[in-house]
Order: sequence, then structure tokens, then C-alpha cells
Amino acid sequence: MTHSLHRRGTPESLKEDYVLLVTAAADVNHHGSKDKLRQILEVVYDVGPCNIGSYDTGTVLAGVNIEEIKAALNEVPRVRCCFSSKEKIKEAIRRIKELDLGMSVTVQGPTEDIMAMSQELGIKPHSVNLSLDIWGKKEALPPEEVLEFVTMCGHGLISRYLVEKAINEVKTGKKTPREAAVMIGQPCVCGIYNPDRAVKLFEKYAPAAGEAAAAKE
Repeated sequence: MTHSLHRRGTPESLKEDYVLLVTAAADVNHHGSKDKLRQILEVVYDVGPCNIGSYDTGTVLAGVNIEEIKAALNEVPRVRCCFSSKEKIKEAIRRIKELDLGMSVTVQGPTEDIMAMSQELGIKPHSVNLSLDIWGKKEALPPEEVLEFVTMCGHGLISRYLVEKAINEVKTGKKTPREAAVMIGQPCVCGIYNPDRAVKLFEKYAPAAGEAAAAKE
């Protein structure tokens, strides 16, 4: 799942950020797979992802509910979601393994954590993709504090300018970290953006409670 490989941040921050993709394989086993993916959606949603979505509906951050996502699955259905807890992503994988529906499962997160989970659950990964960092004109990139946010959307749908606006609004008390996290995450329609991690990233820009009240006046 290469679009989720390039998330930026400290090791501590990335240890609260796990992406899950479950899909049928086109022209291999996608025929009749919608009901299987709906079962997986139910299981994953029950565990408690911090975000989940679909190209066809958008995400729960935009007010879409799980029934709408299930109803809108296309001919090659996929489950895309994000967890902010290592325990939760492990539980989701465990339950999917128990279902044994023959779907492809990809997990993104710190390599040592994913490999440890796999061993504990009796799973042997068939491949591992690693990011080799960013090459080219790095001077054209936004600052690292902005990259931490925009790289959580692997399809590039979160604008650096929206992030910069959100950071400024948190600094001035116009938005809470949670409001800012939801605002910038809505353009990312597939569901791999992590709003819980974004809240923690925004919190370092938030003024003290008294300053926030003064700013709103």
C-alpha cells in the first residue's frame, strides 16, 4: 500500500498511527466479494478505527456512516481505515484472520511493531514495502511540521495551505485542535488520515485556556 508509506513524524508520533487496507484482487477473487468485505467492515468498525471511508462516499469525518460505506462498495471492494492504537489494529487483524475470507490484508505502521504483531498472530507477511524518503528538490517542500499532516493523505488531497491556515487558527484560539484535525482531514476521502494523531500534532500550537478565551473575544 505505497500511498501510506511516506508518513512523516517522530517515532513516538508514528507509534500511534496504523493503516489497514483489506481488498479483493481484481479478476482473481473480486466476483461476489462484496458480502465478504461487508463482514470485514462490520468487524473493523466494531474494534474502533479513528477513521474509515470510501472513495464512493467519503469518510466518517465528513458525516458518512458505516451503513452508507457498506452500501456503496464497488465491484472491487476495499476496506480502508486507520487506527491510533497498536492494540486495536492487532485486534482488527486477529478478527479478520478468524473470518478467513480469503481477502488481501495490508497493514502500515512502524515495521518492528507490525512484524511483532504478525509473529504473535501466527502470520507470515509475504512482502514488506519501505519508504526510501523523499528525493529531488526538497527545498520546494513545505516545512516538516506541515508534512506531518499532509503525508497522512497518501493521495495528496490535503493542501499545505489548509494545514497552514489550521495551524494559525489553533494558535489564535479560533479552532480547537480537534476542530482543526477534522477540518483538514475531510478532503482525504479514502479513510487513512489519522485525526487522533492530528489532534496531538495541533495541540502543541494551542494557546493556554485563558489566552484562547481572550483570542475569541
